[in-house]
Amino acid sequence: MGILSVYHPDILEFITCKKIEGEISNFNISVAVDSNFINAVREDKEIPLINPRNNEIVRYESARKIFDLICEMAWRNGEPGVIFIDKINAANPTPQLGKIESTNPCIAGDSLIPTEKGLLRMKDLVNEPGIKVLVDNRVKINYNGTCMQQLGTSLAKMEKAWLSGVKKTIKITTSHGYELICTPDHFVLTKNGWKKAIDLKVGEDKLLIQSGPGFFNNEYEIKIGNENCKDENDKDEKRNKLNLPKKWSKELGQVIGWLIGDGWLVKSTNKNCRVGFVFSKDDKKIYNYMKKILESYYGKKIKTIERNRIKYLSYHSKKFVKFFEALGIKNWTAETKEVPESIYTAPYEAVIGFLQGLFTAGGTVSISEKSAYIRLTSSSERLLKGVQLLLLNLGIYSKIYDRSLEGRKCFSYLSKNGKLKIYTSGKCYELEISKDNVLKFLDKIGFLCNKHKKKINLLKSKKYYSTTFYDEVKTIEDAGYREVYDLSEPSTHTFIANGIVVHNCGEQPLLPYESCNLGSINLAKLVKKENKEIDFEKLKKITKIAVHFLDNVIDRNNYPYPEIEALTKGNRKIGLGVMGFADLLIQLGIPYNSEEAVKLAEKIMKEIKYYAKEASRELAEKRGVFPNFEKSIYNDGNPENRIRNATLTTIAPTGTLSLIAGCSSGIEPLYSLVYESHRMDRTFLEVNKYFLQTLKERNLYSEELLKKVMKIGSLQKISEIPEDIKKIFVVARDLHYSDHIKIQAAFQKYVDNAVSKTINFPNNATKEDIKNAILLAHDLGCKGITVYRDGSRRFQVLKLKESKEILKKKEAGKRISGERIIVETGCGRMYVNINKDNGLPIEVFASMGKAGGCVSAQNEAIGRLCSLALRYGIPIEEIIKQLEGICCEKPMGIKEKIRSCADGIATALKIIYKDMEKNEEVNKILQLKRKRMKIHPGLTIRKETGCGNMYVTVNFNVDDLSMEEIFVSLGKAGGCASAQTEAIARLTSLLFKYRISSEEITKELGGIRCIYGNSCADTVASAIKDIKNLIERSDKKFITNAIAYEIYISNEEHSSEHKENRERRLEICPECGGAGPVPGGRGSEGVAPSPGCGRPGRAPADARPHPSARPG
Repeated sequence: MGILSVYHPDILEFITCKKIEGEISNFNISVAVDSNFINAVREDKEIPLINPRNNEIVRYESARKIFDLICEMAWRNGEPGVIFIDKINAANPTPQLGKIESTNPCIAGDSLIPTEKGLLRMKDLVNEPGIKVLVDNRVKINYNGTCMQQLGTSLAKMEKAWLSGVKKTIKITTSHGYELICTPDHFVLTKNGWKKAIDLKVGEDKLLIQSGPGFFNNEYEIKIGNENCKDENDKDEKRNKLNLPKKWSKELGQVIGWLIGDGWLVKSTNKNCRVGFVFSKDDKKIYNYMKKILESYYGKKIKTIERNRIKYLSYHSKKFVKFFEALGIKNWTAETKEVPESIYTAPYEAVIGFLQGLFTAGGTVSISEKSAYIRLTSSSERLLKGVQLLLLNLGIYSKIYDRSLEGRKCFSYLSKNGKLKIYTSGKCYELEISKDNVLKFLDKIGFLCNKHKKKINLLKSKKYYSTTFYDEVKTIEDAGYREVYDLSEPSTHTFIANGIVVHNCGEQPLLPYESCNLGSINLAKLVKKENKEIDFEKLKKITKIAVHFLDNVIDRNNYPYPEIEALTKGNRKIGLGVMGFADLLIQLGIPYNSEEAVKLAEKIMKEIKYYAKEASRELAEKRGVFPNFEKSIYNDGNPENRIRNATLTTIAPTGTLSLIAGCSSGIEPLYSLVYESHRMDRTFLEVNKYFLQTLKERNLYSEELLKKVMKIGSLQKISEIPEDIKKIFVVARDLHYSDHIKIQAAFQKYVDNAVSKTINFPNNATKEDIKNAILLAHDLGCKGITVYRDGSRRFQVLKLKESKEILKKKEAGKRISGERIIVETGCGRMYVNINKDNGLPIEVFASMGKAGGCVSAQNEAIGRLCSLALRYGIPIEEIIKQLEGICCEKPMGIKEKIRSCADGIATALKIIYKDMEKNEEVNKILQLKRKRMKIHPGLTIRKETGCGNMYVTVNFNVDDLSMEEIFVSLGKAGGCASAQTEAIARLTSLLFKYRISSEEITKELGGIRCIYGNSCADTVASAIKDIKNLIERSDKKFITNAIAYEIYISNEEHSSEHKENRERRLEICPECGGAGPVPGGRGSEGVAPSPGCGRPGRAPADARPHPSARPG
């Protein structure tokens, strides 16, 4: 959370920084105010705005103006919140140690962070909430401040990233060229543990460098639109048709690498714009190789210019130049070159190609008896630093050396006029790859066209030392004021920035270096069944056990910084709170919006506070008071105040905890009584268990009533519900803001720290309501307030009902017309009939060969799936994209090549698509398509077909267990059967992405027959049904276990025409919900117990389909 004082000169800009939703995402903000400010608001006075650096008054501003702006922005989108900072500090038990504040160490926004999508700038992570970032495995094993050796890297989910403001920074540079710009208080990991950046010692401290390979983007589509490269006045473009690549490839990477190494670009705004490539006399093979690629992009051959045995290729099309500019290539000089920005997030193959091209253009190989290394030389240090991080993300450690000398001769050449021209530059840098990194480079990257072949053979024969991923601090210098950012990674609390292992932030308003240690009591479990009263004796017992437990946690915990450990153990703060308060009230028959509820809240928290203090006092007698006791407010001579913990109580939000415990969140009211959940292709109603029980006891239960409650969101306007039930089962939207605040204030009386509570407002609430709520929270003694008006944000965490738009199916009319298109394929002539309804294609029929043949069956399946997609309104271009380019062993044609039957159907669809009018609804429909996740869990099943073994993998969404994509493997790659089943799989996956049910798909594919009996298409339908049944039967517990447990399953006899198959179905363990083979089944005696509890089972000896997690 970002907190700024209301007296800061930039307070007005801070309050409105989230005016445009999404510009600063997942970064909560609050304004710290005090009673003096509140009084100034009420009296309409001005307050001074003070420069925090020199405490000078900058100007005066109307308190009411600032307050009105806070309320308006909170009304608009729920932020900023308000912190009553004087009340927080008044309750500070250790004021001598400092005031409570909010701090965030940070790093520069242009730092490169390795993620699941490649290397992203720190500032760009703000727009990537939930992305996975790379962490070094060595941070996971830490003993007495010393990192143990466990090389390698892992992915960890980042919660959020945010701009922390403009702060003073320093620049750390290591002896091998790694550098980091960060605030002086940011922690970096050294060989001897965590240290503040400012406390690092030059020549002594060694920083941990990323010790394993990272990840690269799996998105191959080039995100720049070729239409952005067009220029109507480009004469060269009119003369020839460019064929610019739309997808990343190794070849495109190689072209860019060579262009950076031995090429130039004159920007497109220049009259003589061009992209040029240079090849020396020793680069003949590379010249021939590159020329072919460039000619395929440019659409025609160009004349090679040759001078002094040096060849030049120069391309003058403005569109061609714009294409490379869009990829991040600029009109650089030798000293200003850098890695193009697009390469950092390019796929693996493109990055490899880029490094191949660059090292082939400017790299050297050196080998002797004592040493062997590969070097890249450049006048641009920035270029080499970018290359260094790309190599590191491939697991290759490198070093950068400054070889600069004044007046160094770079190169010379003869001009057109025969004059000798000599270029000199004082700047020269070398990137060196040595030790075992040499072999890694040769294995993963290497050089183009076997350049340096002889030396490479010698390199491979040598032995090398292993790399230690540490680097000594060389310099620390001032880097001025700049925008800095931070992120939250809750797993290891670390990430990697510019190759250096650093710590992330904390988000809790505590003393600097304090950590929070929280726990919550589930109040819903404290109701006596016999008389519906609270069991206060049980509450006392649980409170004392919880305090003892949390105090133990302080000693058993591992701390990232010695300062945090010192202050946490010095104050020994704990925060015991509650959850399930709304559930408790329902069981007791007490309305949330009643005085009785307020009094009960106060009573419960008073009891917890009393027994928590008693338990802490007892612990102090055995273990001693907290070390900073003498500097605390408790050091007053009263023996009752000799406690073990400086603070004892906190009300946390408990969002995740309450889900695990199955109770209401914190002290919040219920948000809804009935809501929808989605699993597979079915929708389920989830009902609050107490509400469901009451309906059944009163004979009121019906599906219709539940749906009505869900639709309306409240019971208050439903006539079928008795008044006494309406009174008890109130939800957040039924409450006045004062009801929320009264409950918060009641708990706050006996809470040492803060109370987490959202004050919910209906959508029609006014700005005046927000003002009154903030003032009431102040007057009732709350330490802060967060408000939220329903619907004030486009995206909100809780909604009464998710509006998930589903495509509607259109049925073809009884009489429709169409077009027949003849396509010549390698298997023979194919007739593609495309029928239209109201001018739009709605059905596809593809016929070829005799009925009953394999080819005929496969084409029928493809036609049926295309028709299903069209009837649901899926854009025809989406279907074309899935089918075009699929290759088989019998391509046909030269210019207009038909690579397979599937590709032929795509060709026919393209003819229809060209004549269609553009549909404005297409973009809306595309928005409904589910985005592909980077990693999918899945199940693979083996099926016997007349064409051989078929393996069908279905990947699914873990959240709702719905099918998301399918992969079918049959025969050798490139064969006809493989091509056709790929087409079926691609179209099925497309339908899944638009949430078309599996029943619809299997209905189209099932029953298609071929000469072998049931066809491959029918087998795919059977596999989908089997896997769906398995997932539905297993539920989410099975899915969790299945990811880590290999499942053995084979198939039941599918058809008499197929070979004998046997099925041994999985059994869901009754003890733990894990999945394992049926005990006692046929097959080898096994050690295949339930993965959850060890219950024994037996593993079949047949097929071994297994959970698959295909990378996206």
